[in-house]
Amino acid sequence: MEHKRADKLLNKYLKGEASAEEKALVETWFLEETQEKAKEFAEPDYDRVKRKLWENIQQKNNRPKPVKPLWPRIAAVAVILLVTGIGIYMISNRSSVKAPSSAFYAKNDVSPGSNKAILTLSDGSKISLTDAGNGKVADQAGISITKIGGRLVYELKDPVMKSVSGQTKILNSISTPKGGQYQINLPDGTKVWLNSASSLKFPASFKGLQERKVELEGEAYFEVFKDKKNPFKVLSKHQVVEVFGTHFNINSYADEQSTKTTLLEGSVRVSAVMMTNAKLEKQSTHFLKPGQQSTLNNTSPEKMHIEAASLDQVMAWKNGYFHFDNDNLYTVMRQLSRWYDVDVVYQIKSSDDEFIGDIPRSVNLSEVLKILEYSGAHFRIEGKKIIVTK
Repeated sequence: MEHKRADKLLNKYLKGEASAEEKALVETWFLEETQEKAKEFAEPDYDRVKRKLWENIQQKNNRPKPVKPLWPRIAAVAVILLVTGIGIYMISNRSSVKAPSSAFYAKNDVSPGSNKAILTLSDGSKISLTDAGNGKVADQAGISITKIGGRLVYELKDPVMKSVSGQTKILNSISTPKGGQYQINLPDGTKVWLNSASSLKFPASFKGLQERKVELEGEAYFEVFKDKKNPFKVLSKHQVVEVFGTHFNINSYADEQSTKTTLLEGSVRVSAVMMTNAKLEKQSTHFLKPGQQSTLNNTSPEKMHIEAASLDQVMAWKNGYFHFDNDNLYTVMRQLSRWYDVDVVYQIKSSDDEFIGDIPRSVNLSEVLKILEYSGAHFRIEGKKIIVTK
């Protein structure tokens, strides 16, 4: 009887006939199950999921708490409720929606990305952090460089050590390949998370420098160590971000149309810059408040747009999932290409498909494509390629 009542409630939700209270019950369950209890489901045990759902509904029946609607266009798109990456797929009533084809069950599936990176020292020597074991990987100009799991830590051997002559010219870089990610603790205590196909250039030590300056290509999330005397600057394509201590994300991929800087905590100054006579000249400057995002068009870098950010979408990659919010097919495919280290081949002239939902980055490529195909697009995997068809 309880299962029937749970099924009835789910059906009402999908048809858009649920009351505000019933919507809150279903969405509260979804948030709790995916955030707190996802590890309990080792396989798609649908009866158990329904039982869990109804238990939560009974417990909260007299005290539903308001939650933000999960999917603003639930009547028009496929809604994906995922548990441990296997997934329960709740699909809106669309006659054009068909079950995924057998093409998904490809012989050559593609595994998700992982902690992979190359550390390049100032002398040009390269260290594969993918292959290196935990422990010290190098010593450099009074700096100890240690690998701890998927994290690289720079530490001063002697905290009171004075800057060494020429030390300011010692630059290192860390780069992640497609299908890789990595975290690094810089010499000043700043923490940086690099997304796939990204690189960061930085001094081996910030001692004796008037400013802490790093260069970014790709995407990274920063938690900058506070130091009012020595501002922290991030140089990326067509822009400079200046901070003293704060949390922010920069997306500056060369294959994206724009560079986006999103502030989560503190304050930053974002300046559009142009190279003139071998010098960087500021074109425009804006201060961001927490929750704001600046967008700099890469073809017109003198123009900058400021708006409220979707923090869930911005931080999804660092938190281990893809978050799509009315994203078009090409935007989605660029993310998959970088994370799964695959090329995308389009056998279509154009697409107006849009995607909404969260998918864990820990699942194989075929599982992601299986979910996306509910939108109407079709895919197949051939070696290291995604073929997009209709």
